Formats: sequence, C-alpha cells, structure tokens
Amino acid sequence: MRDTIGNNNSDLTEMNRSAVVKILQQREICSRADIAKQMGLTQASITKIVAALMGMGIVSEVGSIKGSGNRRSIGLKLNADRHQIIGVKFARHMFAVGVFDISGKIYTQTETEYPLEQDQRSVLSAMKKQIHDMLKEYKNVAAIGLAVPGPYLRTEGRIAMVTRMPDWHNINFIEEFKDEFNKPFFIEQDANAGALAEWWFGDHDKSMNTLAYFLAGEGIGSGIIDRGSLLLGSQGAASEIGHISIDAQGPRCECGNYGCLEMYCSAPVILKLAKQRVPECFAKGNRQRTDACNAVFEEARRGDLKALELVKEIAEYIGYGCVTLINSYNPDIIVIGDSVSKGGDLLLPTIQEVVNQRTIPELHSRVKIKISSLKVDPTLYGAAAIATNRVLQMPSAFLAVKEEEVNSI
Repeated sequence: MRDTIGNNNSDLTEMNRSAVVKILQQREICSRADIAKQMGLTQASITKIVAALMGMGIVSEVGSIKGSGNRRSIGLKLNADRHQIIGVKFARHMFAVGVFDISGKIYTQTETEYPLEQDQRSVLSAMKKQIHDMLKEYKNVAAIGLAVPGPYLRTEGRIAMVTRMPDWHNINFIEEFKDEFNKPFFIEQDANAGALAEWWFGDHDKSMNTLAYFLAGEGIGSGIIDRGSLLLGSQGAASEIGHISIDAQGPRCECGNYGCLEMYCSAPVILKLAKQRVPECFAKGNRQRTDACNAVFEEARRGDLKALELVKEIAEYIGYGCVTLINSYNPDIIVIGDSVSKGGDLLLPTIQEVVNQRTIPELHSRVKIKISSLKVDPTLYGAAAIATNRVLQMPSAFLAVKEEEVNSI
C-alpha cells in the first residue's frame, strides 16, 4: 500500500492502463473513442495505451462496432477468458473454492463442510489441497483471493474474533498462505468481499457513489464501497455492524459488548428460535443452519402465522441494521446477501417500514434497499473480486503474457 502522495510517470501509465482495463471489464466491448471520452484523455493517448495492452495480450480488437454519430469504430474487448482467478470463502462450518475469470464468469466451484470443533490444521490442509488441485487444472490463474469472517485485522493477518470459533483467533492467514502457492494471494473480510462482488458484478446503477453490503448469514457484517474503494479503517475492521449494540441491556456477546445485532438476526439465531417457535420446520429431519432458514421462509410463504411472526421479527432487526448503515454511511444502495437474504420477498417490506420510521425522509428516500441477485454466493464471488480488483489495478504486472504466447494466440 502506498504511503506517499506523488506519482511517477510509470505510476500514471499503469493507472491509465488499469482504467482502460476496468472500463472494458464493465462494458465488455468498447471503442477507443468511447474510452477516451470516458477517461477524459485524447484519442492519441488511448491509442498508445491500447497498443501496449494488446502487445501484452490483455486486450484484443473484435471488428467494427457502431460508435457515436452512427460512425463505425473498431471494438475492443478484454481477454477475460485468458486470465483466471481462484476465489476462496472460509466460513463457520464450511469453506468453498471456485475458479472465475476476470469478467466474473464462474468455471467451477466446490463446497466442503466441517464441524466447528474440527482441528484448524486439518481444515487448512483440505483447503490448500483443493486450491492446489485447481491450479493444476487451470493453468492461467493470475491470483487467488480469500474471504474470511470479520473482524479481520488485515495488517496482522488474523481474525480478531469469530463467534463460536475461538480457536481460529490464533491463525495467521498471511503466514499460512503467503508462500504456499506461486501466485499472488489477497485476503479480505467476508462482508468487504461481498461488497466488492456487488460493486463489480452486481446488476446496479453504475453511477452510484456508495454501496453498502449487508451480510446476513452465520454472522452479521457489512462492507462499504465509496467511489470504488473499500472503507477499511486503521486495521481493516471498519463497518463491523454485527457488533453494534441494539440493546445495551441485552445478552453479552463473545466480543464483550451487550445486545449485539448478530445475536438477533443471524442464521444460528433463526435456527434456535425456529426450534422453539416453529418446530414443524424440523418435521422432515434435523435441519441445520441454511436449511433451517429456508424452512422457516417456506412455512411463512405457506401462511404459517408463527413462521410469519418470526420472519417479521428477524426483518425488524435487519431493518435496525440498515438504519445504522444509512445514518453512518449515507449509501445510494444497501444490498442484503448471504443465507438469511433468501427470505427477501418476506423480509423487505418490514425492513423498509423500519427504515422509513427511523430515518429522516431526506435520507431514506434516496437509498435503495434490495436483495442480492448474484447467482453465485456473494462472499465466494467477492473472494474472486478481491483478487480481480487488485489484478486490474496493475494489469501489466499480473495479466501480461509473454510475447511468444501473444503471437501464438
């Protein structure tokens, strides 16, 4: 991370190359003239930048397209399929590994469950083996991204505290992975990863300035993207909404606070309450975690009054979290994702009602609250987005192929 504020010519060159690559990543096909207009540079400058990127095998011409004023232009596209990214999601009870390209297309995905009491070393070994196996199968991996539960202390490489997983506090993820693979390896907190996935790959208005991602799953968290950059804080633990107290007299959380939001609307809480209040959800077997959430939502959609009451209660607490996000970060959009979001159509009306009641109109009238529409788990997608984001910042370093490889394509 840069501590200086100046830029050398080489820095500016790479920044401009990065900007071109990001435009093509988002727009798929674009002309030199359109890129020049969007970046505010001359066409001559863009032509030079594009020529360098083509020489590195990062960008290709795709033939004639319709440009401004109905004039024909040569289209450009990012050679996304030549550059893969491995995304890894580490979570309570499970980890997932997937292969994507830098446009966000997924190639393969695996999920592995493990009990909370399982030895950390065996979990890490299984995770590493799966990554090695995918590296053997996919030869053009540019980087690897890992998403871990928060609060994650990114400068120290460890998780400060994960509820119900105290033994993982001592694992240094940077030390575990920095020399394991012959690839750049980037680590980020899971809600930040989800925010990046929504920013890069979500179906949202690209003119937005600030996006808040509300992770509602095994834990509760949030990630904030402001004008394309993650809000991190001094240690990387900013926006830990799951440990904001909504009841100062509430039960004590493992973090030391009382009445934390995570204790009222996370998946384990839904599982616990469902067993007490909607036992019919478990008539078909011993449902666990995500299945239990889905079962409650299914019962609510069938009109079960006890399930509807529980869903409304959960939605109210998520609404309180959204109020905090609105008052703290003034986002254009709040995207709710992870396992609890599967009840979206049931949750949203109450969430919106709470927000309307508890924030001033000038704020709540300008924010859109929606459920994630990503087809891939946002945290796993976000793990890939972590690496994609870093790779696209320095395309010359991470994406350039050898001259003989370019000539053979």
